[in-house]
Amino acid sequence: MIKSPYSLMELDAIAQLYYKDITSAFGLKAQLLAAPTNDMKPVMNYIHTHLREILLGKPDRLEFHASVIDPLIDAAKAAYLVNNPVITVKGVQLTPAKMTTYINNWAKDAIRSIFNYDTDKTTSFTRRNGGALAYRHAKRLAISSCPYCNALFTFTIRNKRIKTRPEFDHFLNKGRYPYLALSFYNLIPSCSLCNSGTLKGQKKFSITTHLHPFIDHIEGLYEFRTKVDAVDFLVNGDDFTLKLQPCTGVGKIARARAEKSIGEFAIEDRYSFHKDYAGEILTKAYVYNNSTIEALFTSFDIGGHNIFSSPAEIKELIMGNVLHPDRFHKRILSKLTKDIAEEFGLTI
Repeated sequence: MIKSPYSLMELDAIAQLYYKDITSAFGLKAQLLAAPTNDMKPVMNYIHTHLREILLGKPDRLEFHASVIDPLIDAAKAAYLVNNPVITVKGVQLTPAKMTTYINNWAKDAIRSIFNYDTDKTTSFTRRNGGALAYRHAKRLAISSCPYCNALFTFTIRNKRIKTRPEFDHFLNKGRYPYLALSFYNLIPSCSLCNSGTLKGQKKFSITTHLHPFIDHIEGLYEFRTKVDAVDFLVNGDDFTLKLQPCTGVGKIARARAEKSIGEFAIEDRYSFHKDYAGEILTKAYVYNNSTIEALFTSFDIGGHNIFSSPAEIKELIMGNVLHPDRFHKRILSKLTKDIAEEFGLTI
């Protein structure tokens, strides 16, 4: 998880704009009030009362509301079963097992039809007006590399020739929590691989077990290391294994959350294919050490003006990447670059 470029205050400001878009497009309050007077009414009433926080609340508040809403849904399903002890579909009476599936879908569909993330091709968040809502939201966030893996770009482009944007991963699964399908802090711009069934899929995530990209980051918790001597690598051709290892002094809980996230997104397996890149960074860091950087900084003077603003600018030019965590979102493999450069003495 790379560091978010935004403070929580800045995210809240973006969230306010998002809230205006969503409430205007979907009329959620009106839909919740208009929901049929049936066993789901207590659920709809609770969501209506707490709608603003359900859409804008921080991850801990979303999980709190989930802990209240889920029992209400269970009660609604139990009441439905009492009121409908026999369910017939197309003239066929359902078995107990099929009745359970039917009732589960009945409850979820009632909510999905309101918090319509992707349930249809014309009115959903992802497809309404050609996907304008989703593209506008992605453009406001302006995160160009996946915050989960930092290995794939997530550019947002929408013009006559091309349309592309990051996918939105639901940190709290939208299938399990359909009422959080449009919640700002539950929509994480991500690459298609991190959002795929192959990796995150339907796995249960929580802020107690995983890092949340908007409020957490892996910096200071885990770092990439080669553990190879520079001379052995450069002169003797020794191989190395690119590993993510815990930083010194990391607490047990923080380490467990980071380790869980690293495992879910298969970070080490995926980064093993970037050993050649890590080797290039190692070489550059050895050749262009801090004293060499300082000499370059002082030597490039044109008419009494240095063409570089700082030695850090030269380091990023040489490494071909950003090296400060606040800007990791701009480039892929930026954390890897910074960590390996640091391992061989080139600090930002």
